[in-house]
Amino acid sequence: MTAAPSQRRTASASPRPAAPPRPAGRAPTPDHPTRWARTRASRREPANALVAAYLAAAALPLVAAVAQGRTSASWLAAHAAFLLATAWCARSSGRGELAVLAPWLPLLLVPPLYTELPHVAAGLGLAMHDARVIGWELALFGDSPARTFAAHAPWRWLSETLHAGYLSYYGVIFGPPLLLFARRRAMGERPFAECVFTVMLAFVCCYAVFVCFPVQGPWFQWPAPAVPAGPVRAAVERLLHAGSSRGTAFPSSHVAVSVAQTLVTLRHARWAGAVCALCTVALALGAVYGGLHYGIDVVVGAGLGAVIGTVGPRVFRTLG
Repeated sequence: MTAAPSQRRTASASPRPAAPPRPAGRAPTPDHPTRWARTRASRREPANALVAAYLAAAALPLVAAVAQGRTSASWLAAHAAFLLATAWCARSSGRGELAVLAPWLPLLLVPPLYTELPHVAAGLGLAMHDARVIGWELALFGDSPARTFAAHAPWRWLSETLHAGYLSYYGVIFGPPLLLFARRRAMGERPFAECVFTVMLAFVCCYAVFVCFPVQGPWFQWPAPAVPAGPVRAAVERLLHAGSSRGTAFPSSHVAVSVAQTLVTLRHARWAGAVCALCTVALALGAVYGGLHYGIDVVVGAGLGAVIGTVGPRVFRTLG
């Protein structure tokens, strides 16, 4: 007796093995490019969101400065463009060409945001607070190291070394992100994004203080100290003459950002964090030795950077 066709198919079909269970909560990795790209496209950019929030708040005094005739409307136009770009990237970071540009946008905006600070602060019309900060300086040190450090150690090799440390600031800002970005296939994108967020948190905190509590610092307040001359010292002077913003001395954003960068980099690349630490020490000493910052600027900047370098990654994990 012949079985019905449906019965033959049922009898001859072997059971298909069940697919292995998929691990719960497995994050996309570079080994799974489709899922990795899909998650990248749907993820928000906390660093862009942070900078957008700062720009939105800073727009108010900048509008006031333009209305009072204290600055040009072109600064407001540029500011609005930065705000729109960061706000859009914060919500659309993985789409199209912005997949590569968006995570870098906050760091790329650091120079123009620093340059515009006096124009933002002009909207509040606040006086410089150097007298108060110098009082704190004298209470802490008994004198101003910005005036006496170089006089007590007038050695050219020391001057050039410390001023080279001061210039290493730009390497400290961009070096670790470049390293972590290059290693993202092995480490994932989170270390890079955490690094950028923490550094931008340090910048935003310092910039907020600069606007509300402007201090011009010894570079503008006093004549230059008797610092041994040399090519590195000359390079620092040219840089400051070309782009230093008045009212941005307290706390030292150089030190705050470098300390925060050092702490977050140590979490992901110890050797790079150690290099950042050495540069930060030289930078902090060079800022005072060269008469570029009050000693109290460096002390408060280091404390602020330590707090942000510790808290920043936790905030990032909460937001990201």
